[in-house]
Amino acid sequence: MELLQTLEEFGLNKNESVVYLALLQMGPSAVLAIARHTALKRPTVYLILDSLIEKGLVVVVPKEKKKLFLALPPSRLEEEMERKTNLIRQVMPELSALYRSETAKPSIKFFESNEGMFEVYREITKRSDIKEIMTFFSPEAIPKKFEQVYELLIKLFKERKVRAREIISAPPPRHFYLEQLKHLSNYHARLAPKEFKFSSDTIIYGNKIAIFSFKKHFALIIESDDVVNSFKSLFELAWQSAENFRP
Repeated sequence: MELLQTLEEFGLNKNESVVYLALLQMGPSAVLAIARHTALKRPTVYLILDSLIEKGLVVVVPKEKKKLFLALPPSRLEEEMERKTNLIRQVMPELSALYRSETAKPSIKFFESNEGMFEVYREITKRSDIKEIMTFFSPEAIPKKFEQVYELLIKLFKERKVRAREIISAPPPRHFYLEQLKHLSNYHARLAPKEFKFSSDTIIYGNKIAIFSFKKHFALIIESDDVVNSFKSLFELAWQSAENFRP
């Protein structure tokens, strides 16, 4: 069973693996003998043999009025693997160039409706690779219908210990979200100067940015290392000028 699985991982299908293993055991054999040994129909065996010959694993041995088929030594598998590896190595620079050019393009996803916006918040708080999030937001800008989002974020910071830094504009005196987080060592908040107001919620996480517009009911996710690094620099600049804040 292990031999069959290995040959299939090499690139042979199940029937090709069965016939090749049979020929290794039988030596030069006619189609009828192969069919009996493998319990495959003769038309099927002919097709499989043609495929194995094309792959360089089987050869035809003429004998009087009938043809015999012979499996080449298993070392042919190793030779074929080396051949394929060398082919890939030759084109690897071109493949890598194509990959870099494609991944350099930013990915932008647009979500309409309140449910679409909720889905983005869920995606952010469920990701296991997030170590830190940075946000610009104002509690006053987030409608009451979105208050369950606070619970998702509180769980993220409390249970998974994800680090958070938030720059807040115009916070209410005692907001339940801020009260829940004020004693956490992994949560830090600062106040933006009074003249700056955030009418949307902006979250930087990993190599993505999520922007939420509550007035227009949409969320936008931008995935781009360059764009995210620029936003992170802007956040750090704003963080330095913001006022330390503990609810």
